[in-house]
Amino acid sequence: TDEEVVQALQDACAWEFVSKLPDTINTAVTERGQCFSDGQNQRLSIARALLADTPILLLDEATSALDVATEKNVLSNILKNNRNKMIILTSHKPSVFNLSDVIYSVSENGIELLDKKNVSDE
Repeated sequence: TDEEVVQALQDACAWEFVSKLPDTINTAVTERGQCFSDGQNQRLSIARALLADTPILLLDEATSALDVATEKNVLSNILKNNRNKMIILTSHKPSVFNLSDVIYSVSENGIELLDKKNVSDE
């Protein structure tokens, strides 16, 4: 429904710019979203993933083009509004670690479970 689309766009922090498009959610866009910035494209992709309503949401560097504040808002919205989903997030940005329940480090030496208290968010 349109309401579900708007909610997904709000969760992805994309509603602000989508609502300003000529036909809002009904605006035709170019192939691969060439009229949007990388960050806007990422937020639209996240909204599409949320609309799929799968039990597991995998976000693989899905917020790499977002500034820290927007990234935190997007991830906080997703966590708040999707409590019944398992969300797997890969990121090189330590600023998102404090939003996680469990943190793993993946390297050439293997996979290590990290103690959240000892992970810096800088």
